[in-house]
Amino acid sequence: AVVSTQSTGTYRYFINNELSIQTTAAVAFRQLIDELVTSFTSSIADGLEAETEQGEFKLLVDMKRLYAFYQAHDVTDLADIEKDVSAIITKANQQQVNDEITATGVMLMQVILSWALYRTNPNEPHKTELKKLRKSVVQLVQQCDELIQFGVANVQKEAFITVCDMLIIFAPQLKQNANYSTLIVVPDKSVQIRLRDYVMTTVFTEDEPQQFQDEEDEEAKTEILIEKRRVLASFGKLIAFNIIEMRLAAPIFAQYVKSYQDYGDIVKQMMSKARELNRTKCMRTQLLSLEQLFEELRDQNEGRIDRSSEEWTKIKDLAHRFALMAGVDNYKSRQAVVTFHREGIIYCLLRNGPPDGSPPSNIVFFDILAETTFKLMDIDKKGPKGLLAFLEEQLMKEGEIPEDEIEWGPLRTYRTALVGSMTEPYMYYGAASKRKMMGSPMRVTDVKRPREMDRSEYVIDSWQQSGSGNYVQ
Repeated sequence: AVVSTQSTGTYRYFINNELSIQTTAAVAFRQLIDELVTSFTSSIADGLEAETEQGEFKLLVDMKRLYAFYQAHDVTDLADIEKDVSAIITKANQQQVNDEITATGVMLMQVILSWALYRTNPNEPHKTELKKLRKSVVQLVQQCDELIQFGVANVQKEAFITVCDMLIIFAPQLKQNANYSTLIVVPDKSVQIRLRDYVMTTVFTEDEPQQFQDEEDEEAKTEILIEKRRVLASFGKLIAFNIIEMRLAAPIFAQYVKSYQDYGDIVKQMMSKARELNRTKCMRTQLLSLEQLFEELRDQNEGRIDRSSEEWTKIKDLAHRFALMAGVDNYKSRQAVVTFHREGIIYCLLRNGPPDGSPPSNIVFFDILAETTFKLMDIDKKGPKGLLAFLEEQLMKEGEIPEDEIEWGPLRTYRTALVGSMTEPYMYYGAASKRKMMGSPMRVTDVKRPREMDRSEYVIDSWQQSGSGNYVQ
């Protein structure tokens, strides 16, 4: 393979530069390609029947040589092998075919279709060519999808990477040229889920193979890590180009702290690109990540959460890191952070039935939300339409909350994080003014003006004095 790659580069240098041997090199190149194609087509039958290892080996060598030349040259005119390669992949999905032959066939088909797109005229492409090309791309994606589900490990990996590359090449960005709009390929939801699940089962595995436990096999483990990072990076590109639904990446975002040493840089870059696409969607996906980790930990502990456990601390740390990733400009991330908290509050107070006096099953999740309150602006915490008012509105459905019950502690922690203390000034009273909070009635006389106010509080105070709002001083 190395010799073939080097020879393709040499041929390209001789052919593309005005050298005295340019014509001779071009003739020799065409003759070589003709010989490779003839050898390839004649060895297909023997190689696929797998009656002898020699036939399989010959077919594999021919395919790898053609792949090496296709990577450096557009040899479609000299080697029209698209139908033959597609037939090999189709047969691999129907019966047992040598794994290396299948994997090489998938890679070879990808470069063939990539050159086919390159050869089209962007100004006046032939509709027949575009229709044929899109049909071939869709077929390849479907074939690779089947290989991901039922193929062996090395075939699954190449099929996965090929699908990711094809979806990026034929992504919705092609509509920037109206002539290419018919070439766009968008994966359906089931394909997106299978791609995500493949990443989770292949990359984020805790148990290493037994043969790589010794220190002498560090090089082998490094190679495995490189391949896993390659798979994760391929999926990350789908997120960056907005090809698959962002929420599907929630389980991967959840691995940020746990797999920080091996994959932290890739996951962080993935989240950064997601934030550039849509800050609110990104933070919703991060919230979903935290919810999934929370539910997983609760299920492992038979419905209970040990708030002093290391696992719980890691989830809180992840929430804190998510908040830091929102950026230094709180104004730009303001809407996203508020949405994060509003939907988090709803999740914390979610019940399967009517209130019965006991705290909701997700009440402990308030501890996680409390880790991210530092990204909130004061007006979003205590304003007339702020989170404290929203929390009060949601708590009205719960009735009176006892002050001394430990189970409601996370709610008190979160509320304290919003107001700063239990007697924080500028408490917002709307529809909740007549209900008890934390076991004691809320009274206007209990609220005192602080001696110093920051800028946001000064604005709020001035606004109240003008006769607007319903802040109590």
